[in-house]
Amino acid sequence: MIPFYTDAKPETYSEEEYFGKAHHPYSKERHGTKPAIYIVRDPVDIVPSASDFFGVSHTRMASEIAKDWPRHVQSWAGNASLFMRYEDMPKNFHALAQHLSIPSDFESVVTAIGHAKFETLQEDEASNGFAEASDKGGKTFFRKGTPGSGREVMDPATVQKVIKGCGEWYTRFGYRE
Repeated sequence: MIPFYTDAKPETYSEEEYFGKAHHPYSKERHGTKPAIYIVRDPVDIVPSASDFFGVSHTRMASEIAKDWPRHVQSWAGNASLFMRYEDMPKNFHALAQHLSIPSDFESVVTAIGHAKFETLQEDEASNGFAEASDKGGKTFFRKGTPGSGREVMDPATVQKVIKGCGEWYTRFGYRE
């Protein structure tokens, strides 16, 4: 399978080959009708990452995430065949491989997890760069990747603003205040 990393399908592709990632809300025209796998991340932790990426303050990004994250999740809710939490990876990797009908023997899973380790991604970015890195904010795309890091850098009122804005979707995925 050949992965494509884009928000829109290439003009020519084979249905069997298409794996994509999307930061845009779901739309049939942009993303097609095949079921998706949605990996959700705690919006509180998205704030410092997106803040670095776009080169804006945590306060500004918290307002954007509080407004956009629940709409994004809701747009994909009827179009995803599997929802997984970022925070639960890589322990869910086997379930993901099964869902995609990818051989998930022990050796393949261990190898794939090794390639997807955050430290490995950071090392690769340091050596080879990363096409989706931003020139607006932080120096690296793979900044931290640690669950709970949003609470480390934002004041409690800003954290609560994000949680309140995300509403029921926040707790639906098992995130806690």
